[in-house]
Amino acid sequence: MAGITNNGTVNNLPDYQKPSDYTDPTVVTTGAWLCKYRTDLELSLLKVTIDESDAATTMAAIISNATIGISKQALDLVTADFDVAGRTVVFYTKWKGFKTNMTALGKADPILTDAVTNYVCTVDIFVRVSA
Repeated sequence: MAGITNNGTVNNLPDYQKPSDYTDPTVVTTGAWLCKYRTDLELSLLKVTIDESDAATTMAAIISNATIGISKQALDLVTADFDVAGRTVVFYTKWKGFKTNMTALGKADPILTDAVTNYVCTVDIFVRVSA
């Protein structure tokens, strides 16, 4: 069966960055992975699009938002870079870093302008390709 399968996103953030009522997703990461396809990739997610009514729901949306979530952006990258004609591509993403684009407070930094706030998520993407 040819095509792309996204096994999901592992939330590998430290516990202090996760809301107490948040539950990590279950993701299949076993098997022979071809490669670490992308390392330390920074994905930006528009905060106003992702934010939900509580922290745990927002964290889940960062992963699963169908327009700009981590899983969607990873799928778009893998789809663009791998030819799936007659092959099966399976991948998963590991989320390992989390900040915003508003971390610096110098006189020329974005927080003093009309810049839009983004979540910035650092990820690794692992890929397996089979005929």
